[in-house]
Parts: sequence; structure tokens; C-alpha cells
Amino acid sequence: MRFWLCLLAALLLSSCFVSSSLFFTEADIEDSVNLLLNPGFAPYSLLGQEALRGWNIHIEPPCKDFDKIRIDPTLSLEGDTSLKISASDRDVILISEPFKVRRYGGYYSRVMIHSDSPSPPQISMQMITFKEDGKITNRFKSKTRLSDGWNPLTVSAGFLRPGVSSARLSIVIPPFEEGTIWLDDAGCWEVHGFRID
Repeated sequence: MRFWLCLLAALLLSSCFVSSSLFFTEADIEDSVNLLLNPGFAPYSLLGQEALRGWNIHIEPPCKDFDKIRIDPTLSLEGDTSLKISASDRDVILISEPFKVRRYGGYYSRVMIHSDSPSPPQISMQMITFKEDGKITNRFKSKTRLSDGWNPLTVSAGFLRPGVSSARLSIVIPPFEEGTIWLDDAGCWEVHGFRID
């Protein structure tokens, strides 16, 4: 529990983000393996706390009976489901399970977002890298404003600091007043290997 609180505090309170000069695209992921568990937000269980395997959900401020998040079998971009988030007055933070990364790897992360809200919020995504002991080594961040249809939110990352061993994706949906936001087709791919001198 302490780890989650520290991670959440680091994600929300820190203003020190690395801006990568790298730029990878969808074309770079061809023949690459998606490193995320459950990139399509598929249901793994009928039990609420186990349904969204591969992702952790945090609500800020905390709310015990928050009921605005559902796995939606009626709208999807890829596969059979998406994650549906209804309007609320709270931040919704999705954090992926950790996945392995290499110091000399180049990474492309993406999530597809759709909304029917007349005034959707600006959604942000981070790729956060860690050492074995949980210390954060790098943060790469991107934001997007939604338009019609499915919108990609992407992050390119590379030049990771020494000692890095794993990473997580974090997606933050701020409060919004009406409508719905759907997330689908998330991923992180190693798309480049930097030469080691």
C-alpha cells in the first residue's frame, strides 16, 4: 500500500518530467510485441476488484463506492471491449502492471480514446521507468484534447537512465461534467535499440 501511495504522490505532485526528443510512430511497432498485460481492457473476472487484470485504478480524492468505471462490451476499437468512464467530479488514474524495459531500448506507448462529452477534459499519459528498488529513473509525458472519433494519445521514450529495469503507463482522466470517455487498444512497444559504444 505504501508503494502505491508513494507512486501516486510522485505522479500527481512532481513537476519534473522528461521531455523526449525522440519521435516514434505507429509504423515503428510493426513486428514488435506489446509489453502491456490486457491492452484491450478485457474482463478477467466478474468480481469488481479482479475484473480489470493488468491495470490498477485510483480515484482522487478517494471514494469507496465509485461506480463510474465499467468494462463496456458495446463499444470497442479492437477486440470485444473497452473501458468506459462516466462523468464525475474526481480524477481517475489508471496505472498498468509493470513491464520490463532496457536502458538502451526506444519505446512507443499509445492508448486510443473516444468521448461523447461536449467538453471532454485534457487527458494525459506518462511512461514512468523504475530501478529494481522502485526508484523512479525517468518520466515521459504527453497530453491530448479529444476531437471526434477515436484519438491516439502517444508517448515516445528512450535514453533511459542507468539501472532501469521496468516501467508502467499511467493515464489520468481529470474530472468532467457530462458524457463518457472510452479507452481501448493501449500498448507499449520496444521499437528501437540504441547502439552501445
